[in-house]
Amino acid sequence: MPPATPLSPDRQPPERAAPSAGFSLTEVLVTLSIIAFVSAMIVATARPADPLRREGERLSQTLTQLNNRARATGAPAGLVLDADAYTSVRWSDGAWLTLPAGRHALRGVIIVSPAPAAQALGQDDQGPLRPQIIFDPLGHSALVPVELRAGTRTLEVPPQGAIRKGAG
Repeated sequence: MPPATPLSPDRQPPERAAPSAGFSLTEVLVTLSIIAFVSAMIVATARPADPLRREGERLSQTLTQLNNRARATGAPAGLVLDADAYTSVRWSDGAWLTLPAGRHALRGVIIVSPAPAAQALGQDDQGPLRPQIIFDPLGHSALVPVELRAGTRTLEVPPQGAIRKGAG
C-alpha cells in the first residue's frame, strides 16, 4: 500500500472545509437600508435652490446666446424686458421678431432695470417690439446690466461675464 499523500488545500474533506466567504442576504439588506436612510436624510435637509441666483444665471446665458447669435448671423438681436418676464427677439426685414421659445417668465423674481416695458408682451396689445437691450453684430453695443430683485435682495446680471451681487 502506497503512503498516504496529503490532500491539496482545495480538496479538503467536507468536515474540514472552510466556511464560504461573502455576505449573507441579511447583511446586504441591512447595509442598503442604512444607505437609503442616510440618503433620505441628506436630501431632506438640503436647501432649496435660490430663485434669484437661478434666474440670474439663466438670464446671463440668454444674453450670451443673443450676443453670439448677433455675431454669427450678422443681424442684431435683442431682449425685451417686462417686469416679470423677458423675450428674445431678432431684427429681420425692418422689424423685431420674437425668437421661437424666446419668452421666459420669471419665477419669484422681478426685473428692476433697465426699465421694463409698460405692459406685458403680447401679439396685438403693444404694437412694434422695442428691446431694451440690443446686441450689435459688430460688437459695438452699449450694454447695461440687468438688475433682478427677489424680496429685498438684488442681483446685477451683466450682458457678458459673471454675475455680480447687488445690495441686499
